Amino acid sequence: MANRKKALVTGASGFLGSHICEAAHEAGYEVHALIRETSSRQWLQKDWINIHTVGLNKGPELSRLLKNMDAVIHNAGATSACSREDFIKVNIESTQMLAREAIKADVPRFIYISSLAAGGPSEGPFPKTEEDPDCPVSPYGESKKKAEEILYSLREKIHVISLRYPAIYGPRGKEMLSVFKMLSGPFQPLIGLKTLYSSFIYVQDAASAAVAAIEADVPSGSVYYVTDGIDYTTEYLYDRIGEALEHRGRRFHVPLWLVHVAAWWQSDVLKKRSAFTRDKVREFAARFWLASSQKAICELDWKPKVLPKQGFAKTVRWYRYKRWL
Repeated sequence: MANRKKALVTGASGFLGSHICEAAHEAGYEVHALIRETSSRQWLQKDWINIHTVGLNKGPELSRLLKNMDAVIHNAGATSACSREDFIKVNIESTQMLAREAIKADVPRFIYISSLAAGGPSEGPFPKTEEDPDCPVSPYGESKKKAEEILYSLREKIHVISLRYPAIYGPRGKEMLSVFKMLSGPFQPLIGLKTLYSSFIYVQDAASAAVAAIEADVPSGSVYYVTDGIDYTTEYLYDRIGEALEHRGRRFHVPLWLVHVAAWWQSDVLKKRSAFTRDKVREFAARFWLASSQKAICELDWKPKVLPKQGFAKTVRWYRYKRWL
């Protein structure tokens, strides 16, 4: 057991981070979880997890922690509900700090948990590939893209891989919980008058891709889209979640301009901080958020295992067990 490889997971207390810890443990790694002092440890109550509370801006402490690590999976980050300043500080500056300290500590591999937002929307209802040009349309996407560029510039000093995820759903996930709650009710609004397209992935498949990247024999600086391979319309998404809920409400379209007004009212007038931001609404206007995971499947020795019917059913059962629904 003493010879097991060590993996450090940042943002380990959260939704995806906690699942990455479990996937790394199942793959045989000694798991080290990096969290904030104030972070909840509710998903980390495992005797095999080594928990650390070093700040990402604490260079010397980070350096000591990174000694003898075989991989870093950098999952910590500011989300779409944060400010532009948070995006710069957390997604860009902290990533750069962590990567440089990992280089000093001779960590062999650095896996960056990025986002489809870094690549931006696709051209029409055709899945985006890694060869297509990047066109982020939000401060969040721009910050993730900038972090990728920094890591790419360091690719000769440390082996880096960036994984671009779409929306992730599954047990423990709160970002999509509001969608499940809405679809449990009598009315189900469809944003915009035109069809929206999106990619998704079940959380355990997302986590296994991050762990697979540690051992993948691919060039440093590689970037991969990681999705379940299904092109969702909003109607298809509602249908699959509705099947899991065994419920279908009345659907109606809400004009995008009205959604813009609602987001402005919530963020600028009521001063409420949530994932429902004006930047998020601008992303809806792009309509096509599809990406192909074919390159990841071919090169990472990974493939998604959970299809929507199974994934949404598991998610609903978990939400109900925890009384979130």
